[in-house]
Amino acid sequence: MLVKKIARILILGVLFIACEDPIDVDLETSEPRLVVDAIIGYNFNDGEPVTAGEVKLTLTAPFFNQEVPAAENATVLLRDETTGETYPLQENEPGIFRDGIPDLEFNRAYSLIITYNNETYTATTQLMRSGTIESVTQGDGFLIDEEEETEVIISFKDVVGERNYYLFAFGFNNFLVSDDEYYMDNGLTFSYYYEEVEPGDLLTITLLGIDKDFAAYTEQILTQSGENGGGGGFGVAPANVRGNLYNTTNPENYALGYFALSETDIALIRIE
Repeated sequence: MLVKKIARILILGVLFIACEDPIDVDLETSEPRLVVDAIIGYNFNDGEPVTAGEVKLTLTAPFFNQEVPAAENATVLLRDETTGETYPLQENEPGIFRDGIPDLEFNRAYSLIITYNNETYTATTQLMRSGTIESVTQGDGFLIDEEEETEVIISFKDVVGERNYYLFAFGFNNFLVSDDEYYMDNGLTFSYYYEEVEPGDLLTITLLGIDKDFAAYTEQILTQSGENGGGGGFGVAPANVRGNLYNTTNPENYALGYFALSETDIALIRIE
């Protein structure tokens, strides 16, 4: 089964001709909301389990703002719901927490607990299993432009015995969601077409196991970013997309974003 994929971003230019008077645009503004980008990965490195990731906290900003403000001085905890043990995370940079993440185990629920501006936000999930990348090779095919596109052929094996959802991260802020409905307990080989890569470039392809809700959330983000469920901006969406975080203090002041725990598999390929 071959799935062809290409990510393109179309930039629409608007040309104003013979406009002599300045135009004031009255844009609707709202109070900033907390945005949570929290994906923690788990894999094996030389036979040892490794857990790494970050919790990134930002605030929504007006459309024309050049910078996304960090949500500083929050308190972030991870709680193992099986043992009740709580792990405080440390703020390494403004709004970014990396240190203090514990080793994770399958079949356990973990909660992310964020306190910001005297309000508490929580989300609970489990570590999701990932498939295995079996091979990554460079092909010679293309979709539209032979000179600009580089084909990379990816083969991976599905987790056996369960329904699975996956997120592929191809680098360059490009992503693809996959549902194993049509290849359950087997494998899948597909081509991804990179643009503007050069011989000698080292590409990293990451496969993450995700749950059904995170798959649907990611599809919404990619679609609203103009990528139709594959590639593009997995960051700021043009409209609010609700994730799995709940404000237990003030439910109306909900947060945006998602908390996910994913087993990962990583493959590297150097372009010839």
